[in-house]
Amino acid sequence: MNSHRRKLLIRTLGFALGISGGLPLLAAPAKQAVDQTKKRILIVSSYSRDYLWSQSTQQGVNAAMLKHGYLDNAAQGETLVLKDYVVSGRAVVQKLWMDSKRRNTRAEIAVTTDRIMGELGTFNPDLVLLGDDNAANYIGNQLLGTKIPAVFWGINGLPLKYGLIENLDAPGQNVTGVFQSGYYKESLDLLKRLVPKAKTFAILSCDSETARPSVKIIEQFHKRGALPLKLTESIVTNSFDEFKSRALETAKRVDAFFVLNHDTLRDSKGNHVEMLTAGRWYLENIRIPEVSHEDQFVREGMLLTANDSGFNQGHLAFEMALPILERGVSPAKIAVKTPDRGPYLVNRNRAAQLKIPLEPSMYMIDEVINESIALGKGR
Repeated sequence: MNSHRRKLLIRTLGFALGISGGLPLLAAPAKQAVDQTKKRILIVSSYSRDYLWSQSTQQGVNAAMLKHGYLDNAAQGETLVLKDYVVSGRAVVQKLWMDSKRRNTRAEIAVTTDRIMGELGTFNPDLVLLGDDNAANYIGNQLLGTKIPAVFWGINGLPLKYGLIENLDAPGQNVTGVFQSGYYKESLDLLKRLVPKAKTFAILSCDSETARPSVKIIEQFHKRGALPLKLTESIVTNSFDEFKSRALETAKRVDAFFVLNHDTLRDSKGNHVEMLTAGRWYLENIRIPEVSHEDQFVREGMLLTANDSGFNQGHLAFEMALPILERGVSPAKIAVKTPDRGPYLVNRNRAAQLKIPLEPSMYMIDEVINESIALGKGR
């Protein structure tokens, strides 16, 4: 490893361990001689191409790029999805993956960050789009203070926590973006209207960078008395055995679950448990209704959500990038935003399994989902 890459790795480990201050900033790499007439756009995703949320956010980015002429046609968007690279009339677009749901130890994230920063330097982007928390945190902090503009999406909770921005209205440096405010109360309101007898619920979640802010927000809503159901306990663990045993025990005491992310679970041997594997176990063994916060979980098979839409996150992030790409506006002057709520979604398969009739409630449902991917239905 050369000295430059070693410095990047040391810096990454510093961020992973919570060390701040006194670290050198990455200088913008020299311009390449090729494709000078095209904008070079690099997309860094925290996760992997099979992750449902990442698929939704990329659909949003593709739709915005097509709308504004950075893709020539929908087929180029499909090429980007399949090959992580596409050249259009106006842009060269490349996508890199951190796979940090599976490779999520500090050492693994440090190595991944070092690899991506090396590829970023080679690609020499005019703009970097950072998908979700780990890309925003680890890659964003490498870019902070450089000449490379960056726009994030999908940060759970306020993005101030990563030190990327000074405030929401005036970010202050070369990074801005889109955060997830979450529609937790709205999701529980929908459940209460569908299942009026429900009075209590528990949170069921993995213990991840993504999930922890959501747990805290729901708990804060409960403390303020702002929720239609009473929160009795929070189950937050990365042990799949504990996830299963506590879910079974708690289901006997509560009327519903708020199922958050369940994608960093590990089995008794330390092997990563895929989200859909955990979801399949849950759907086959738990017989009380559940709320989720994103469309990916309703597509997986969970009952409902007031959707904090991945599509909307990716679409808005590229819309915010337009003045950067086209007029050279600094991200420092572009206020951080959160998109409007997506539709109220209900899974027909889960409703049928739980014997919840949908017909009397269709006036309050925006969209019925007929697939249950974790159960192998409809994908």
